[in-house]
Amino acid sequence: MDVIDMVTLEKRKCFPRAATQRTTTSIAESGFLPASPVDPSLAVSFRTLEYFRRLRLRKASYSVEAFAKVICDLYGIPYRRRFRTAISDTYDVYLSILRIVDGRVKAYLGEDGPNWRVKNSCPACSCKLEGEPDLDWDRMFCIDGNNSLKRIAKIGDREIADRREFTASDYYLLEEYVDRFKDEVKSTRGQDAGIVEADSDSEWEDDQEEQGTPADFAGADDILRQCTQNWKAAAKDEKKKMWSIFEETGVFASACRHGFILWVVDMVRSGELAKYALAVVAKALEVFDDRLLIGYDIGCTFDGTIKRSSLGPEFVRLQCRCCVNAFHGYSHSHSCQTVNHPSVIKGAGLEDFEGMERAFSASNELAPITRYASKYHRRMHIDRHYAQWDEDKYANLGTMLYNNYRQALAILEQEVPLLEQWLRDNACQEQDLEAWQREEAEYFATIGKVTEVDQFAVEYVARLREYWALEDRAANSMSAFVTSIPEDYQPASRTRSRRATTDYLRDASDTLKRETEMRFLRERRDSALRDVIALELRMGIETRWTPSTPRFIETAQYVTERDYRLALEELHRLVVQRLFELQSMNLSHTAYKVRVSIAKSLQRRSKAIRRALRAYNQAAAKLVPARPPLDWSKVSHYAFIEEFELLRDTRNDLQDKRWAQSNTREYMKKSRNIRRAREEISRCNLEVRRVHTHVVLENEKLDKAVQSSLAERNPISGAIAEYRDRRKAVNERLLAVIRQIYALKGFTGNPTPGRREGTSISAAVDPEDSSDDGEDDEADEERQAEAMRMLEFANSLT
Repeated sequence: MDVIDMVTLEKRKCFPRAATQRTTTSIAESGFLPASPVDPSLAVSFRTLEYFRRLRLRKASYSVEAFAKVICDLYGIPYRRRFRTAISDTYDVYLSILRIVDGRVKAYLGEDGPNWRVKNSCPACSCKLEGEPDLDWDRMFCIDGNNSLKRIAKIGDREIADRREFTASDYYLLEEYVDRFKDEVKSTRGQDAGIVEADSDSEWEDDQEEQGTPADFAGADDILRQCTQNWKAAAKDEKKKMWSIFEETGVFASACRHGFILWVVDMVRSGELAKYALAVVAKALEVFDDRLLIGYDIGCTFDGTIKRSSLGPEFVRLQCRCCVNAFHGYSHSHSCQTVNHPSVIKGAGLEDFEGMERAFSASNELAPITRYASKYHRRMHIDRHYAQWDEDKYANLGTMLYNNYRQALAILEQEVPLLEQWLRDNACQEQDLEAWQREEAEYFATIGKVTEVDQFAVEYVARLREYWALEDRAANSMSAFVTSIPEDYQPASRTRSRRATTDYLRDASDTLKRETEMRFLRERRDSALRDVIALELRMGIETRWTPSTPRFIETAQYVTERDYRLALEELHRLVVQRLFELQSMNLSHTAYKVRVSIAKSLQRRSKAIRRALRAYNQAAAKLVPARPPLDWSKVSHYAFIEEFELLRDTRNDLQDKRWAQSNTREYMKKSRNIRRAREEISRCNLEVRRVHTHVVLENEKLDKAVQSSLAERNPISGAIAEYRDRRKAVNERLLAVIRQIYALKGFTGNPTPGRREGTSISAAVDPEDSSDDGEDDEADEERQAEAMRMLEFANSLT
């Protein structure tokens, strides 16, 4: 038979087969997989398929065709399409075999229960120990959507050959489960088209358009809507609408703070609808314990969405809340940041909640091979990619905790002396900084919410101003008409020259134009007067307001401040949008055409910012007292800071606020960083011990599983042993990094493993060790000796 083997480069091979043996079985026993189950003519070696699987796990965009061309190059022959087809078909079968084997290994190890992966894949989150202190937040995870992993839908009469459904993944939430929440939030397209338009397309089905986004809920105030508008406006133009040619338009996913993927949901013919986020939150409330902290780029608004949905009572009962991501949160209003940014949330530590951005940065490489794949293959590729992602995260878990610990220690080492010196110099205490932070949050919770002046009064003042302007224009038009008549005007005679006739026609035309202008202005003035009278009757005003009327002055001042804030918010939005586009320009995988598009967009954005800057300066000049104008050089360098929100103040009452002083604000931030760093150290102390305990317990569990499977002559004992060897190699690396954490100068945790909560299994004492027969005393002594060696090693380095 013809064969493909990239190791031996054999072209043909003879496979012996017994009389009672199937052909495919005999070929598989020889280390090859036939390309067809019936009368195969070509077989691919398992080593070749495994090599391709490993390549694709490390380079997600590596295609079957590229690999087939490499094989042809190794064989020294031109590219053969037959090779690509054979590798593609056998690769699907090979992955199916691996899934069956992995499933049997997990079943033997007792790791195949419902939600077992989500509950146990991250030992730092799940391996709770007896006697450990309670954390402010039991679990912290982030959620977000990504539209890179699209898939072309059926076009025209094209028939789809592969109609299979990939159901072997425990990452995906079922579509039926997600659709339970499709009617929880209704779209506010008519009320706030700017928010929904970013995630909708006019060609989608009506029921999809009626569904709301995570930012849609009736209770959203102006501040929350401003946050959402800023964030949605920051999306690139090409991402604001999906094309109807796609069946799946991306994925909505979630990950714990250590990067392990929790759940994935396909976004089907829609943008980032609320049902996807609500389904993930519902599953988290069902599987996890209480006190969940959820990071989302529009977490401030989504928190209200959850509480007004059917999940609200359970969400509140379990003391859960949402927050914004650290990076994306800076596009939100400062009043939102003082409440929802991770840096101000007690117990959040140094977590930035940007885990999904890192995960999507890697999964974006799948886009070239999922765009035109079948539904089965697209989901299979995504499942395999995230499974490898979790394996990598497990291998690097110790390094992640080590880096977090070092970061927190560095903050304490650098910031604490500076803060203490400043407190001594200013005769303050750290409690004062916390009080000023609360005062700042209270202040910004009300800024922009100026006492509402009666809307009729605002409309009345606007109509009065319009009426006065039209009255002046009508009077000026009448005056211009009268003064345009010459003093020596005489009626023309019946007999006049050609020149006189021309002058007459010109004068008559001018007269008609002026008369038309006067009539038009009079009609507009009379219309405006009728509107003024109607409002006076509605409001019960007996004496018409004048510019010196106190109520007129109050209302006019409110209108001026409102115009100022609108101009400032527009400037803020454009600057934030510019910053996000600049960030996108620096992405390593941004295509050339996309970078060109962004560059052109930035040029347009710069012109728009200049126009908005002129409008802002005009509005600022009308304030009493007038605000100093802003220049382009300053605005073009604005970063994610609260300058814009400080500019929103029109009452000029910040001069007496201690927290508004730049020097004080700097040390308020240092104080927050110090508190978050101490929280991070407390959490890392707990999580490092959890990982240490998990590693010791898992090593023992795997050793016992291998021994028992060999004793039972289980056919998958070889797979279990291979899994044990691979896992223990990773665990040894984790233990080595954990030793480095224990050796850090400033480590304050317990450098020994503990007892896992809810079980009788201990990393230090196995339940069988306490039995009367005493058969495993030597194993018990060895585990205790290992714990003591790690403790002595840590003490010697410190």
